[in-house]
Amino acid sequence: MKYFVLMTLFTFVSCSSFKNPRQIKQESLDGLKFESLKRYDAARLDQPLKSNNPLAMCHKGDFDDAEKIFKDKLDKNLNNYDYWNQISTCYILKKNYPKAQQFLDLALNATKTKQQKAIVMNNFGVIHMENKNYVEAKEYFKKSLEFYEDSLTPKYNLSQIYLRHGLYNKAERYITELMHKNAQDIDFLNSMAHLKLMQKDYKKSLNFFDQIPQEYRTRDDVATNLAMTYYMLGQLDKAKQTLSDSDKKDSFYTVAQLQIMKKIDKQVKAGKK
Repeated sequence: MKYFVLMTLFTFVSCSSFKNPRQIKQESLDGLKFESLKRYDAARLDQPLKSNNPLAMCHKGDFDDAEKIFKDKLDKNLNNYDYWNQISTCYILKKNYPKAQQFLDLALNATKTKQQKAIVMNNFGVIHMENKNYVEAKEYFKKSLEFYEDSLTPKYNLSQIYLRHGLYNKAERYITELMHKNAQDIDFLNSMAHLKLMQKDYKKSLNFFDQIPQEYRTRDDVATNLAMTYYMLGQLDKAKQTLSDSDKKDSFYTVAQLQIMKKIDKQVKAGKK
């Protein structure tokens, strides 16, 4: 599961292999396109963010160039919450969470509106989430919604916590609300399909997976859940093919995929006896 940073360092380490595994190339399939930078890929960054924007550079992995621009703009942005939030976002993308939290503190001190506070609260939650501090993360996401209840990103993040901990009714509340906003969003569909899988409603789960375009079904999180759904429906060949086609870029999911494949092989052998 992934958690999204709301948009609005000075020692980055360059990373030429930086890649966003959750890229969504079509805007129509992205329900958080106006809120979350973390799902954008290089094909879309130049639309909402100019190529010389340091936040776009961080997202593309050009941390050294971003650092120079941020330093040049420091004197004019000491009291600008968005400036500090952008630097924090870069550190979140870099997975340097202690630094990200330091700059979020500066961003919070510079906030002037409830919506700005909501953005910062969500991003604090993301940092706690990435550090597996789930209780703290949940409280920050709730605080974010208290400041600005129309924001979709903390609702998505909360739904992932509830899914993780088996609180399916609470997860469904938020996922349903998100899908009412955009029923084509890849992550919303995957979350609802995952929810139905956990509720053992495998046919409904597959129905939601079928709505995800083929090019996104190889994404490790999607492929893992889809393969498990096929397995539970007894469609072993489709389960194996789904696992075979998966991107295999996320170690968390590749371990789960291996376990599913073992289940399939065991059932196939049992069927031949």
